[in-house]
Amino acid sequence: MPAKSRNLSTRVKDLMEVPPVVISENSTVDEAASMMWEKNIGSLIVVGGTGEMVGIVTERDMLFAVTKGLTGKTVPVSSITSKTELKATPMQSIATALETMRKGGVRHLPVVDKSGKPLGMISMRDALDIMGPILKQVLSSISKPRPD
Repeated sequence: MPAKSRNLSTRVKDLMEVPPVVISENSTVDEAASMMWEKNIGSLIVVGGTGEMVGIVTERDMLFAVTKGLTGKTVPVSSITSKTELKATPMQSIATALETMRKGGVRHLPVVDKSGKPLGMISMRDALDIMGPILKQVLSSISKPRPD
Protein backbone atom coordinates (compact mmCIF):
# COMPACT_ATOMS: atom_id res chain seq x y z
CA MET A 1 0.00 0.00 0.00
CA PRO A 2 1.47 3.40 -0.93
CA ALA A 3 2.38 5.89 1.78
CA LYS A 4 -0.36 8.34 2.65
CA SER A 5 0.13 11.84 1.27
CA ARG A 6 0.81 14.48 3.92
CA ASN A 7 0.78 18.04 2.63
CA LEU A 8 -1.48 21.03 2.17
CA SER A 9 -3.14 19.51 -0.91
CA THR A 10 -4.13 16.33 0.92
CA ARG A 11 -7.71 15.22 0.36
CA VAL A 12 -9.90 13.36 2.83
CA LYS A 13 -9.67 10.23 0.64
CA ASP A 14 -5.90 10.24 1.16
CA LEU A 15 -6.16 9.90 4.94
CA MET A 16 -9.51 8.31 5.76
CA GLU A 17 -9.55 4.94 7.44
CA VAL A 18 -11.10 2.36 5.13
CA PRO A 19 -13.17 0.33 5.08
CA PRO A 20 -15.51 2.13 7.45
CA VAL A 21 -16.50 0.25 10.57
CA VAL A 22 -20.28 0.25 10.59
CA ILE A 23 -23.02 -1.19 12.75
CA SER A 24 -26.72 -1.60 12.05
CA GLU A 25 -29.09 0.70 13.91
CA ASN A 26 -30.85 -2.51 15.03
CA SER A 27 -27.76 -3.83 16.83
CA THR A 28 -27.46 -3.52 20.59
CA VAL A 29 -25.35 -1.16 22.68
CA ASP A 30 -23.43 -4.21 23.95
CA GLU A 31 -22.64 -5.30 20.38
CA ALA A 32 -21.42 -1.80 19.53
CA ALA A 33 -19.22 -1.64 22.64
CA SER A 34 -17.74 -5.07 21.88
CA MET A 35 -16.99 -4.08 18.30
CA MET A 36 -15.30 -0.86 19.39
CA TRP A 37 -13.23 -2.72 21.99
CA GLU A 38 -12.19 -5.53 19.62
CA LYS A 39 -11.20 -3.11 16.83
CA ASN A 40 -9.62 -0.59 19.24
CA ILE A 41 -11.58 2.31 17.77
CA GLY A 42 -13.42 5.27 19.26
CA SER A 43 -16.48 5.37 17.03
CA LEU A 44 -18.77 3.43 14.72
CA ILE A 45 -20.88 4.66 11.84
CA VAL A 46 -24.49 3.60 12.42
CA VAL A 47 -26.31 2.58 9.24
CA GLY A 48 -29.96 2.07 8.33
CA GLY A 49 -31.53 -0.77 6.40
CA THR A 50 -30.25 0.35 2.99
CA GLY A 51 -26.71 1.05 4.23
CA GLU A 52 -27.05 4.83 4.54
CA MET A 53 -25.49 6.60 7.51
CA VAL A 54 -28.05 7.47 10.18
CA GLY A 55 -25.56 8.62 12.81
CA ILE A 56 -22.44 7.82 14.75
CA VAL A 57 -21.83 6.19 18.11
CA THR A 58 -18.72 7.26 20.01
CA GLU A 59 -16.89 6.54 23.24
CA ARG A 60 -18.76 9.48 24.77
CA ASP A 61 -22.08 7.94 23.75
CA MET A 62 -20.98 4.72 25.46
CA LEU A 63 -20.18 6.62 28.67
CA PHE A 64 -23.65 8.19 28.51
CA ALA A 65 -25.19 4.71 28.05
CA VAL A 66 -23.37 3.33 31.10
CA THR A 67 -24.28 6.27 33.34
CA LYS A 68 -27.95 6.09 32.33
CA GLY A 69 -28.21 2.30 32.56
CA LEU A 70 -28.69 1.93 28.80
CA THR A 71 -26.68 -1.26 28.42
CA GLY A 72 -27.59 -4.86 27.85
CA LYS A 73 -28.59 -7.18 25.09
CA THR A 74 -31.99 -5.54 24.64
CA VAL A 75 -30.97 -1.87 24.31
CA PRO A 76 -30.69 -0.83 20.64
CA VAL A 77 -27.64 1.19 19.63
CA SER A 78 -30.07 3.60 17.95
CA SER A 79 -31.08 4.76 21.46
CA ILE A 80 -27.65 6.34 22.00
CA THR A 81 -26.68 7.15 18.41
CA SER A 82 -25.66 10.76 17.80
CA LYS A 83 -27.64 12.00 14.83
CA THR A 84 -25.27 14.34 13.02
CA GLU A 85 -25.05 16.35 9.86
CA LEU A 86 -21.28 16.59 10.30
CA LYS A 87 -19.61 14.54 7.60
CA ALA A 88 -16.97 14.80 4.93
CA THR A 89 -16.68 13.81 1.28
CA PRO A 90 -13.67 12.01 -0.21
CA MET A 91 -12.53 14.93 -2.40
CA GLN A 92 -12.84 17.55 0.35
CA SER A 93 -9.56 19.06 1.52
CA ILE A 94 -8.28 17.69 4.79
CA ALA A 95 -8.07 21.29 6.06
CA THR A 96 -11.83 21.74 5.49
CA ALA A 97 -12.60 18.43 7.21
CA LEU A 98 -10.45 19.37 10.21
CA GLU A 99 -12.17 22.75 10.45
CA THR A 100 -15.55 20.96 10.42
CA MET A 101 -14.33 18.77 13.28
CA ARG A 102 -12.99 21.76 15.22
CA LYS A 103 -16.17 23.81 14.84
CA GLY A 104 -18.38 20.82 15.65
CA GLY A 105 -16.30 19.80 18.65
CA VAL A 106 -15.95 16.23 17.40
CA ARG A 107 -13.04 13.81 17.18
CA HIS A 108 -14.44 11.58 14.43
CA LEU A 109 -15.88 12.60 11.06
CA PRO A 110 -17.62 10.05 8.83
CA VAL A 111 -16.80 10.18 5.12
CA VAL A 112 -19.80 9.44 2.91
CA ASP A 113 -20.67 9.29 -0.78
CA LYS A 114 -23.39 11.37 -2.45
CA SER A 115 -26.10 8.93 -1.36
CA GLY A 116 -24.99 9.01 2.29
CA LYS A 117 -23.32 5.59 2.29
CA PRO A 118 -20.21 5.40 4.48
CA LEU A 119 -16.83 5.24 2.74
CA GLY A 120 -14.47 5.80 5.66
CA MET A 121 -13.70 7.80 8.78
CA ILE A 122 -11.34 10.67 9.62
CA SER A 123 -10.22 10.98 13.23
CA MET A 124 -8.19 13.49 15.21
CA ARG A 125 -5.47 10.82 15.22
CA ASP A 126 -5.33 11.18 11.42
CA ALA A 127 -5.15 14.94 11.87
CA LEU A 128 -2.16 14.63 14.18
CA ASP A 129 -0.37 12.52 11.56
CA ILE A 130 -0.59 15.34 9.04
CA MET A 131 0.18 18.31 11.30
CA GLY A 132 3.95 17.81 11.40
CA PRO A 133 4.47 17.79 7.62
CA ILE A 134 2.06 20.72 7.15
CA LEU A 135 3.77 22.78 9.84
CA LYS A 136 7.15 22.05 8.27
CA GLN A 137 5.82 23.17 4.88
CA VAL A 138 4.38 26.40 6.30
CA LEU A 139 7.52 27.23 8.28
CA SER A 140 9.74 26.59 5.29
CA SER A 141 7.61 28.87 3.10
CA ILE A 142 7.70 31.77 5.58
CA SER A 143 11.39 31.43 6.38
CA LYS A 144 12.57 31.84 2.79
CA PRO A 145 14.39 35.12 2.22
CA ARG A 146 12.39 37.71 0.33
CA PRO A 147 13.87 39.11 -2.86
CA ASP A 148 14.71 42.82 -2.55
